[in-house]
Order: sequence, then C-alpha cells, then structure tokens
Amino acid sequence: MADQILAGKTGVVFGVANKRSIAWAIAKAWAAAGAKLIFNYQGERLKENVEELVGEFGEGTPLWPCDVSKDEEISGFFEKVRGETGKLDLLLHSVAFAPKEALEGDFVSTTREAFRTAHDISAYSLVALAREAAPLMTECGSIVAMTYYGAEKVVPHYNVMGVAKASLEASTRYLAYDLGAKRIRV
Repeated sequence: MADQILAGKTGVVFGVANKRSIAWAIAKAWAAAGAKLIFNYQGERLKENVEELVGEFGEGTPLWPCDVSKDEEISGFFEKVRGETGKLDLLLHSVAFAPKEALEGDFVSTTREAFRTAHDISAYSLVALAREAAPLMTECGSIVAMTYYGAEKVVPHYNVMGVAKASLEASTRYLAYDLGAKRIRV
C-alpha cells in the first residue's frame, strides 16, 4: 500500500482528457497517496472519457463541467466545490490549448485570435482558478501547473504554445508572490 501522505487532503484536478493525460497520472498518484479528488471536464465531448476514468475512484467522485475560458463557469464550479468541502489543499492546472493552425507553419503567422486563445486557456486560466481556489486553502495549499521545455527554448511547431507556456511560468511566479504569504505554494 502506498504511503498515505495526502490522507485527509482534498484536491481539484483540471485537465484530464483521457487515460494518457498527465493530469490523469497525477490524479492517480494523489489518490494513491490518500487525497480525495474533485474533477472537471471541458465540454460534452470529453465528459464520457473523464466520467469513465473517474469511476475508478468509486461512485460519487465529484465531476462537474467547467470551461476555463468562462469566468461564470469557473465561479459555478467552485460554488459546487464549496458545497462538497469546506477546504481545499491541492489544485492541478493541466490545461492548454491553441488552435491547430497556430501550431503549424511559422510562429510569425500566428493570428491575434490564436495568440489570445492560447494565452487565455493555457495561462490566464491558472490565475482565474487560483483566485477561486485560494480562499478555500485555509490550512496551506499547493497549486501545480504543467509547463514544457518550449517555454524556454524554441521547439519547431510548438509556436504560440511555447509563448503561452512562458506566460504561464511568469504567472506562476506572480501567483507565488501573492499567495505565498497565505501559505499557498504555486
């Protein structure tokens, strides 16, 4: 049996899409360490996949929709979280998206809309999720976001995602500065 170092802890997992998702591997590790988990899914297209995976944790594992590009959905999601638990210990942000055409060809061809979309979903969503999660992290907390080497070095065809991941990394530093005083690691 795995060490139960997260026994009594509750975490929210954003970004499970399928069994190969890094978010899914992290969720399984957190659960094996004793954490109770709450999941989101983004859109009806992914609901069935995520529902099937989350079923591994037993009937009643919370799973709610949340499009991280919509503040009202984030707010509604965390209202449900507050109905489920009075405190939160963990938040996983494993969310990224850029339009397919922005990942093809040259970076210089990136459209304003593709740039905006990639940054909104891949970077700003961390800020929006942290703002809702932080008040629930009353006994310390940890917020984890996923990045990639393409934030530091050019990776051909990663294009706008590399720039968005660099934005995510900078956002992480600023959130750590703001939330560290509240004993929340980012």
